[in-house]
Amino acid sequence: MSTYIVFDIGGTNMRVARASENGLEDISKIPTPQDPAEGMARFSELVKTLAGDRTVDAIAGCMPGEFDGERIREMPNIPQWVGLSPAEHLQKVVSAPVTIVNDAGCVGLGEFAFGAGQGSSIMMYVTVSTGVGGARIVDGGIDRAAIGFHPGKQLVGTESLEDQVSGKAVQKKFGIHPKDLDSLEERTKLADILSIGLYNSCVHWSPDTIVIGGSMIVGINPIPLERLQADLAARISPFATMPKLVMASLKDNGGLEGGRALAMRGR
Repeated sequence: MSTYIVFDIGGTNMRVARASENGLEDISKIPTPQDPAEGMARFSELVKTLAGDRTVDAIAGCMPGEFDGERIREMPNIPQWVGLSPAEHLQKVVSAPVTIVNDAGCVGLGEFAFGAGQGSSIMMYVTVSTGVGGARIVDGGIDRAAIGFHPGKQLVGTESLEDQVSGKAVQKKFGIHPKDLDSLEERTKLADILSIGLYNSCVHWSPDTIVIGGSMIVGINPIPLERLQADLAARISPFATMPKLVMASLKDNGGLEGGRALAMRGR
């Protein structure tokens, strides 16, 4: 049986696990150091410990940024990491192919392969948390041609979708943490705005399934999914078949499971 090392490095925490075709094993979670040298050292240490004396067939996972080849070109949450090549560091620790992708695509792939999106042909993954991101998954792979379309950056009215429905937007507007927004009326307004963004994204990506996650969807005092589904159906149904809309199911393991899917596919 093949052995993989999978990871999900975020601005707050990094999670690393050993994996196989049967699932995830020995998940480790530590705070993400802001200092890039310390970050790579701690990351490499976790990988080396999990690998042990095993032969590792592949290393795969995600980070919340954009990549220029193997180097980090943009990483909003930990900008000090820009310019690093995590793959280069890892290959000095474990001799195995390394694949790194953006976190939204990786989590989407995890949901497609092992979560709420199983059985779909074209899946749209959207995450609504601190920001708004997403990815198009087609036939078991991240659609590279769709990477240029960022759901959160689209305009809904005169503002971006992200600037209206994200956790950061809620905190800016109401001056409270999103989990403390207990007003159903205000959260219903967020659902109606988000449905416009999902409608526009469906026009671009033609999904048969929409998997939606993130703290604004699965957390405390979430955007109401029933309202979102009803409003989206009212927009789509006169013109096309309403995609299946489901809540993401992998929770904190979405990125790790996406890494497992990447490793198993070999790309």
